[in-house]
Amino acid sequence: MTKITQGPWTRIRPLQRDELDPYTQAGMVAGELTWGGVRNNLCKVMAYTPRLLQTEVEYCNTFIFDPPTFRGDVQEAGFNDRFIKELVISRTSLINRSRYSVTHHSFIGMSLYTDAGRREEAVPKYLHLHEHEKHPEAYTERERVVLDYTAKVTRDAHLVTDQEFQQLRRVLTEHNLKDGRLKDLPADNMSRYVDSQIVELTWLIGHFCLVNRWFTVLQVPDESPQDEDNFAAAYERIVPEQIRRRNDQVLAGGF
Repeated sequence: MTKITQGPWTRIRPLQRDELDPYTQAGMVAGELTWGGVRNNLCKVMAYTPRLLQTEVEYCNTFIFDPPTFRGDVQEAGFNDRFIKELVISRTSLINRSRYSVTHHSFIGMSLYTDAGRREEAVPKYLHLHEHEKHPEAYTERERVVLDYTAKVTRDAHLVTDQEFQQLRRVLTEHNLKDGRLKDLPADNMSRYVDSQIVELTWLIGHFCLVNRWFTVLQVPDESPQDEDNFAAAYERIVPEQIRRRNDQVLAGGF
């Protein structure tokens, strides 16, 4: 008999570990360990399609969490830094009004900046992220241009112009020229690296458009005090009140 240890759910009941075969359980544990050590409703709902749960962690890590990763001399992942990626993820999720992504990546993003000693910088970035274009003072030029691109791709990819695409290439190139690892790349190699960055960023935006819709239509809930791990408490501890309040206003009580 399965013992349900979880808060209230909505459309899909999150599965418990003892309802899964050992191989699928291992996929759930891998997801939990990789994504903050929290027994989470993302994995519990994804477990209804075991192959998705078994493959999602490694797949997502290639364009979300992996640092610069090499196979010999060939870089395979981590073309953009985690800070810009988290801003992109949260901007996409705010536009799509996806509760699970908005709350969890507010937490992940603020934790990332806090651990790097950059919390004070992060607060205005996350507070104004739902309307970043109205607060240019909170962002670097690279962040502004990447977030402009993110917003257009999320809303309607047909809106991105050739001029905007070239501007994106320019600001990424200029940023790379300040990076000790990249600044001496020959022009052709630099151009290819920038292409890799754009491919990675665009895939990230598209993937979160997918998962935002998945979280929303299935109404995947945040982990509550009734769950094994209380995400709500960590969220309140790490994410400043004004950002949580803004999230609530954007989400308007929905998923």
